[in-house]
Amino acid sequence: MAFKLLVTDIDETLSRGESVSPEVELACARLRENGWSLMVATGRILATAISHIRGIGSSLPAIVYDGGRVMDPSSGRSLCETPMDPGLALEIVEAGWNHPVELQIIGDERAFCRYSDVMTRDFFAASGVPVDDTMESPSSPSKVYRVIFHGVPGCIRTLQYELKSRFSERAEIVQAGDGFLDILPRGVSKGAALASWIDTLPERPELVVAAGDHHNDMELLSSAHIAAAPEDAADDVLKIARVIMPSADRHGFASLAEWLLEWEGSRYEIASPVVLL
Repeated sequence: MAFKLLVTDIDETLSRGESVSPEVELACARLRENGWSLMVATGRILATAISHIRGIGSSLPAIVYDGGRVMDPSSGRSLCETPMDPGLALEIVEAGWNHPVELQIIGDERAFCRYSDVMTRDFFAASGVPVDDTMESPSSPSKVYRVIFHGVPGCIRTLQYELKSRFSERAEIVQAGDGFLDILPRGVSKGAALASWIDTLPERPELVVAAGDHHNDMELLSSAHIAAAPEDAADDVLKIARVIMPSADRHGFASLAEWLLEWEGSRYEIASPVVLL
């Protein structure tokens, strides 16, 4: 049987919130029954992605940390990873410290922040993830995978410009959602992680479909045979999408699944974007 792979981002693509809707769960079950393998590629850490991974019934490794790690959801073991140099992480934290944004430093399934980073503290605490909120001056743990800043879009764009001017040759600096800026080791992305994982397989997928909504998904989407995006995705993402589905709050991923099941019967060439709205 041909190996058909559907790789999806979580937030604002697969779902909106901390669980997968029943409509999307059922659609994913139909995909699996028809020979599709499902995989998550997310900026989340494994602990905060596990409910979504289970919701779609994926048995494959998960691309997490925006490509910084590929992990086995059943054991929590890291299959491959690219940590960030702690010295570089410290420089980045120092550069963003006085900007009016929240800060997250992501270690090994744990987060570090300031006490004033309320959204970060609340999110990870609610997820049962260890979070150290005692940072009073710029610092970095010895094991770090990325630095994240979050704030209003205007402040994030200003910070992105400043960080790119200083660190573009040493780090990946990419918007990863509304008001989120991810800084990763050079060469790290969801697309690169997927390519590395596929290289380890005895059989390459005969068909790869990828779904995502923001700039941190663009390399992943560009590497797929079919790229899909929700209607409210970033403009640059919509430009490369061949399938445009309803937004996550309209269970758009279920529409994508149903379209794939219909399309694979004929596999016609997609000459212009297919709009499922």
